[in-house]
Amino acid sequence: MSTMSQPVASKARVIKILGRIGARGILTEVRVQLLEYPKMHFLRTVKGPVRIGDIVDFEDTELNDQPSFKTLGNFGDKA
Repeated sequence: MSTMSQPVASKARVIKILGRIGARGILTEVRVQLLEYPKMHFLRTVKGPVRIGDIVDFEDTELNDQPSFKTLGNFGDKA
């Protein structure tokens, strides 16, 4: 039986609105600052109206969506 931990929602403050994205401009790309770690900034897409200073929630699993660069060293290797 495997145990799965529930993702924890983190809160972040919108510090800059970068613009609309998507085929119809439905999403807004924003720069957010984590409330727990103010020096950490991320780019996020938000659906719906958003203003500078708004607090948005996102799951900690989204932080792990960054590409892993550990495997990049194997691409140039010859077998």
